[in-house]
Amino acid sequence: MRWTKSENIRDAVSPASGNHAIDTQASAIVDRIRAEGADAVREFAQRFDGYEANEFAVQKSDIIGAADRLNDSDRQAINAMIRTVKAFHAPQGYRAYQTETWPGIMCERRADALSCVGLYVPGGSAPLISSLVMMAVPAKLAGVNRAYVVTPPGENGGLNPAIAATLDLLDLYDVFLLGGAQAIGAMACGMAGLPRADKIFGPGNAWVAAAKRRVAQWADGPAIDLPAGPSEVMVIADDTANPAFVAADLLAQAEHDPLARITLLALDGFDRTACTAEIGRQLETLPRRQIATDAMNNAVGIECPERKDAVRIANLFAPEHLIIQTRLAREIAAEVTTAGGIFIGSWTPETLGDYAAGPNHILPTNRAGRAWSGVTVESFQRTTTLIEASAPGLVKAASTFRRLAELEGLDAHAASLQIRMQALAADPDMPACRPGRHAIVRRVTKETDITVEVDLDRTASGEISTGIGFYDHMLEQVARHGGFVLNIVCRGDLNIDAHHTIEDVALALGEALSKALGDRTGIARYGFELPMDEARAGVWIDLSGRPFLVFEGRIPGESVGDFPVAMTEHVFRSLSDQLKAAIQIQVQGENAHHMIEACFKALGRAMRQAIRIEEATIPSTKGAL
Repeated sequence: MRWTKSENIRDAVSPASGNHAIDTQASAIVDRIRAEGADAVREFAQRFDGYEANEFAVQKSDIIGAADRLNDSDRQAINAMIRTVKAFHAPQGYRAYQTETWPGIMCERRADALSCVGLYVPGGSAPLISSLVMMAVPAKLAGVNRAYVVTPPGENGGLNPAIAATLDLLDLYDVFLLGGAQAIGAMACGMAGLPRADKIFGPGNAWVAAAKRRVAQWADGPAIDLPAGPSEVMVIADDTANPAFVAADLLAQAEHDPLARITLLALDGFDRTACTAEIGRQLETLPRRQIATDAMNNAVGIECPERKDAVRIANLFAPEHLIIQTRLAREIAAEVTTAGGIFIGSWTPETLGDYAAGPNHILPTNRAGRAWSGVTVESFQRTTTLIEASAPGLVKAASTFRRLAELEGLDAHAASLQIRMQALAADPDMPACRPGRHAIVRRVTKETDITVEVDLDRTASGEISTGIGFYDHMLEQVARHGGFVLNIVCRGDLNIDAHHTIEDVALALGEALSKALGDRTGIARYGFELPMDEARAGVWIDLSGRPFLVFEGRIPGESVGDFPVAMTEHVFRSLSDQLKAAIQIQVQGENAHHMIEACFKALGRAMRQAIRIEEATIPSTKGAL
């Protein structure tokens, strides 16, 4: 480790220069794959992986059961990592929302999962099962349509057993054996049986990083997760730091890669001599001693007289991992705004972040942390904005928009407004298209992740998937008889029971219906219906904004299919609360299936009446609901 003073930090914090030869050769590989296709992929796989194959897909049968071949402690450790990573990432994700920016102009942001992503999992000197978990879990939480894994073949030419077992525990079976720059090229181009990825994720060696940068530059190339370079750690230590702990943290990162960037910021009082001795002693016991030694030979120590010097350097460097072993460590952490991940205090080694603490360990390096973040659920999503204006809304706002267009000298923009104003002036009774009554709600709890979309002005069939077949059927009846579009996607924990999923779906549905109704201008407000066979249900509804439920009648039995009978009333209560509606239900009969179905159908029919547009005013003598 070479030492310098804090005032001489230009070289210490400058980005790694990279390897021009590797960049050139990796670019040549992916460019040739783009030009020549699958044959080039097979040639490079044989040359660099020593793997000769016509197809690179792994059979599902090679993965199913792989977890059973692990010993119990290994399987429990991987499951713990999956559980904690899922727990930390579950609250993430872009939020869909609507807001009326002008009277009569409704603006919306919608969040959609990416369609197809490729997850590259290194498998060379170390099979990074942790990186697989860090990518697969947020991809699943985001709802990606197709997330597939690409990893180099193992020593025997097959799938690494640890990676296979982790895939099995993740229920992820879309896997290809291919490594290096050729893997990135195949993902980017959709060659040799691999799907064309919209975005490529994953760490890798210098060849992989260079290939990712190259394909992201193509005009029609994929996006990539983040700029990546050699792994980095920076430790800030003062006189309270344990030199053995500091040495261990530096070496933990050094064993990744001989090019790993290791930096120690030593505040006054830190025992540098003891730390140097500990580095030498601990190196002797490491199986990857040569890799770590090479990295430590390029490590930098910086003398920092004051805390502010360390904070300034950390923010300039934007390290991938920042470990703070000082007094008032949390205060220093609050002042560093560019690090990928921060580890606070002597009892928080970076190893926690690499494995099972919960946060993602795929983080920006090489000073990219000044603008980039680590991988999150949002990394697997994109957003779309929607605008819908009514004719009265456009009339109110047109002069402002027209003036802005004129200021920019864009006459056609102004004309697109003016032609509409002229049409309304010529025909004041022209049907005014009111803003669509549409809403999307996402509800995330510890047990469920639910997205509900409601469109009260369309009647097309939607898609409903709660994981509970009978409940899906009942909700389909509500939408069909209610005359509106309903889409529900639910990822819920049904291992114990269905109660959380059923109730949370009802709460999200009620909230979506309430948002779609907006200020409820023009609605009929009231609805009622009395259907069905030997069972009879009456539902009376008032969309007044006052939540109230009366449920009369006893439904026999414990369950219909996988739907607990007792949850019927809970569904209607949750709907009433979130929809802000008074709902009264009377049900009679002997067959639980028909009684429950009658309640849901009657609700749909009552909703059809209550949401119908009758006029342009609030349906209340008080002028407000």
